[in-house]
Amino acid sequence: MMSKIAIVGAGPAGCSAGYHLARSGHDVTLIDKHGFPRDKVCGDGISIESIQAISMMGIYPHDIKKLASEYAPIHHFFLGVSNQIGHSEPTNLEAYCIPRAVFDQLLYEKATDAGCDFLTQTVHKSDWHRQGLEDAFDTIIDARGVYAGEVNAIAIRAYWILKRQDLSEAVLAEAQIHFDRSLGINGYGWIFPVSTQHDLIKLNVGVGVWLDEYQKLKVNVIQLFKQFIQKNETAQQLLSKVVSQQPPKVFPLATAKKGNKVTDGKILKIGDAANLTDPLTGEGIANAVLSGFHVAQAVNMSRTPDQVADNWQYLYESHFEPNLRAGLRIKAFRKFSFMNYLLIWLMKQNPRMAQQVSHAVAGVVPYNEVLASLKY
Repeated sequence: MMSKIAIVGAGPAGCSAGYHLARSGHDVTLIDKHGFPRDKVCGDGISIESIQAISMMGIYPHDIKKLASEYAPIHHFFLGVSNQIGHSEPTNLEAYCIPRAVFDQLLYEKATDAGCDFLTQTVHKSDWHRQGLEDAFDTIIDARGVYAGEVNAIAIRAYWILKRQDLSEAVLAEAQIHFDRSLGINGYGWIFPVSTQHDLIKLNVGVGVWLDEYQKLKVNVIQLFKQFIQKNETAQQLLSKVVSQQPPKVFPLATAKKGNKVTDGKILKIGDAANLTDPLTGEGIANAVLSGFHVAQAVNMSRTPDQVADNWQYLYESHFEPNLRAGLRIKAFRKFSFMNYLLIWLMKQNPRMAQQVSHAVAGVVPYNEVLASLKY
């Protein structure tokens, strides 16, 4: 059954869905309010799972190294409690950090090369019918991002430029996450290299906080970022060597929630619009790209348009919900102040635990396996 499909939003989720649907022979129109290339405020982390997901779109590591103007291969994952304890775990599987302006352009070009038509147009939720989309298309895929989902966290990031000679080789290939109670129970800061090809190195430095905790902190979100920078010893050391820096920018997150409904009539929600962002790390690329693949399967496997929504809800519950629920359970454990410290202490004592937790953060090991190992 070949269908006329509108995909509203040309980020990773929308481009992934567009690529797979166009390759399946459907008539796909990709709609976005911005033309390309365009920037997006983000943490820029592209996990190991994300690298595996974009390979289904024909984008492989050698393509990133050939086509991306800025990127940083990641070989170590650091987890720590600010200024107290930390552990860096190497991985043979390569992840990347890539500025979103660069990454999104790669996916957009793949989608349009696969046959998607592109239309620049702003679509608001209440405008599906008024703008004629429901009448013109068999299926509408909502990939408009976080503002179409349920925002439950916020993050702040800034780009810092440093000289290569002032940095260790470890910093150039390590993604760092620092748990920090001043950012709330589940809050954390991060330090990611995002461009390491030249003499000037770009770092993405930021913090993430959950809205329910942020409201209790009663501190301006930019001030929280500044406090993290001032108090975290690693950030302070790097800041002393900064050549230039861009002011911090705020962006919302739509992380996983319980009882999630990813369909609304003939409208199918994917990516951030479906609250598929990881509830622990805030990484949303992997599930965005994978949701584009699976929603395409829901369309391809359905005999009638009416079946598409039911099949997409079923595939969401099969492929995404178990791991997201496990992540929410782990997040709930962290309400005890000692849990972050204990987790990293266990990683330092037990090499298998260290590898498993680091690979869970990188999206390789399911959270259910981490929960099972914590029980035993």
